[in-house]
Amino acid sequence: MKTISRRRTASRTPGGRWTRLNAQVGGVDGSLTENGGLLLVAELDRVLGVTAALDAGIGPVKERDRGLSGGEFALACAVVQLTGEDHLVGFDRLRADAVGEGLLPAPVPAATTAATLAARFGQPQREGVETACAKLTGRALAALPVTERARILSGRVTIDLDAKDVEVFSTRKEQVVRSYKGEISARVHAAHWAQAGVVLVADLLDGRSDGRTHALGQIDRAVDAVRAANATGQVLFQGDTGYFAGRVAEKIVARGALFRLGVPRSTALWRAVARVHEDDWIDALDYPDAQAALLDHAPAGWPEGTRVIARRVRYDAADLSADARSRRSRTVGRDQLALVLDGIADQAFAYSFFTTNEVLDLDEEIALAEWEFRRRTEVEELFRDTAHGAGLNHLPSASHAVNAMWMWGALLAYNLSAWLQMLAPIGTARRRIATVRRLLIARAARLTSTGRRRRLRFTAAAASLIGQTLARIRAHRRLQSA
Repeated sequence: MKTISRRRTASRTPGGRWTRLNAQVGGVDGSLTENGGLLLVAELDRVLGVTAALDAGIGPVKERDRGLSGGEFALACAVVQLTGEDHLVGFDRLRADAVGEGLLPAPVPAATTAATLAARFGQPQREGVETACAKLTGRALAALPVTERARILSGRVTIDLDAKDVEVFSTRKEQVVRSYKGEISARVHAAHWAQAGVVLVADLLDGRSDGRTHALGQIDRAVDAVRAANATGQVLFQGDTGYFAGRVAEKIVARGALFRLGVPRSTALWRAVARVHEDDWIDALDYPDAQAALLDHAPAGWPEGTRVIARRVRYDAADLSADARSRRSRTVGRDQLALVLDGIADQAFAYSFFTTNEVLDLDEEIALAEWEFRRRTEVEELFRDTAHGAGLNHLPSASHAVNAMWMWGALLAYNLSAWLQMLAPIGTARRRIATVRRLLIARAARLTSTGRRRRLRFTAAAASLIGQTLARIRAHRRLQSA
């Protein structure tokens, strides 16, 4: 028996007297868990049929039908990252939490087994995960209020295309190369449904992979995914200059969709900007000192009806640099920049461009299109959220197949967070994975048994929030069965 100091352990009795506490180190309490909120993931699986949908999409991954199925493993991988683990050893850590793991619909494999199973997932199996996610998104959207559901499914469907480099520190990993930044990296190419806040498709390629080439297949898969989720609205693809290619625009048009793609600055564009009359510039929305205009220029060989919109932003001379590495200065025309740097002019305009096949006849339509393109940040939030909240800040294996499945574990965690918040909102705005984990998942609980009943007991604060969330999820289940 070891006595701990009075300052740290003195407590006040109901009568007001201070007493000295004694303490000793005991064994592990197997009835405790640090992830009591996994109860919500299990209920979400029962309501939406997550494991069953994943199994249907992935298909068999082993010759013998024993052990974990493909869907059970994919869900386990997502749950491991949802609990904050950022390496394969996280499987072992979650397994050590007997109560938390017992809440899940299937056991969590050991780290070595997880690596073996992940290596069995090829491109067809990963595309099966995409198919399952689309169906599950449709089921989750059905839980939204009628007005919100109609806005997402019947309104315009905005799909953002983007890529994110994941830096590694070994050339021994498969399909990693030095990117143009000089980093050894792989590149995640993803398509994100902005209104629903879910990932539609994703692929892990090397750090020099070109979005203009790889987007062709992703466009087909993304359109198929939103239709599988019961969305009927007009599809609009958005992408930065990394997707500027006539063949990308043609593929989008062939699928009956619209596009907005960033345009690299060129001599032809500078000439087109010079032809715009000063009265034709329109004030940009929510952007002081910025204006937009429709140019009389279209890229050669692009689909009929393609047009270019320019945005210009006024900067004082003090805000511009002569350094060739300055990103802002590179957006200013050479002649204007020279006048500013020589002290002849005290202001200059920085320009950016995007091309679209939308019919934009009114000034309000042009300003709105520019505003929406400028605010295409949902896909960037996806990469930020999965990197800081779900372990996609690195790749844990030398195997490309394992790393690709690790990527999908992070993206599934992102989608699980989105589906959970569709069924049971925990605020007026979408919460990040780390916030969902802090509020709902990483909640200490004790498993108790009374007679033949087993109950998970939380602290008072956690019990209130988790109880409300669980009730909302179960209410949706009752509506489905009615």
